[in-house]
Amino acid sequence: MTRLTEADVTALTHDLVAFEARLLEATGLDLRGLALRTVTDGDRCVQLRGARIAAVPMSSGEGVIPGFSACVVATLLHLGCDAWMTTQPDVRGMQAAVAGGATVLFLADDHRFIALSLDKACSVDDDQATADGYVTALEAAASGLKGREVLLLGLGPVGRAAARRLAARGASVLVAEPDEERVTAARDVGLVFEGVDLAAGLGRCDLIVDASPAAGIIDAADLRPGTIAAVPGMPSAFTAAAQEALGVRHIHEPLAIGVAVMAARALL
Repeated sequence: MTRLTEADVTALTHDLVAFEARLLEATGLDLRGLALRTVTDGDRCVQLRGARIAAVPMSSGEGVIPGFSACVVATLLHLGCDAWMTTQPDVRGMQAAVAGGATVLFLADDHRFIALSLDKACSVDDDQATADGYVTALEAAASGLKGREVLLLGLGPVGRAAARRLAARGASVLVAEPDEERVTAARDVGLVFEGVDLAAGLGRCDLIVDASPAAGIIDAADLRPGTIAAVPGMPSAFTAAAQEALGVRHIHEPLAIGVAVMAARALL
């Protein structure tokens, strides 16, 4: 999980409605619809409205990111959940959340960000949820992935999860990942993809998932007509000029899509 800054989460909290408007224009889905399609593919109903969910600040490691839990709660409230942030952190916060009737807890430290379902005794990891949500967004914006070539940047935790989801949705996955150890590790766990360098991948693909931490490595001149970029990576691999050229087809924010999918999956 990329450690977000206070500026990242404050901006999203303020811009959540504007982000959703861009998402709707690009994909035809609002945030709730995207989350539900990701976890159910339209086959089952998940009750987000009224779900009692608490975000508990965690002070271990580098400590609480100011505004992080508040941003999680803002996203959950936007989805219609009955959500709140506990006033106490850590174990005291978890105790208070359970006493307050929470059925799902959102918890994050330096290494993991999870939604913990108390009813189902299971947890949902942000890396998988974020990857799945962004692939759903790309699929909706592209009117399907079956038989399409998709360029994936990076094979970290989100990238590996995205590769798996892309393949499951029928895409042919091309991967640009300079770290050969990550490439080998991904193949060792059964992921199937074609390794390419960045220039070759950009030349072949107009669908891109950016799960890389590299900043500004793709410029406007590198884009194909109609390129769509799903960008869970922080920061974006696309320069300011490339982002301007893409417009709403640069689908990117630091937290909300992952939180929405985590909540829906925890309540499934």
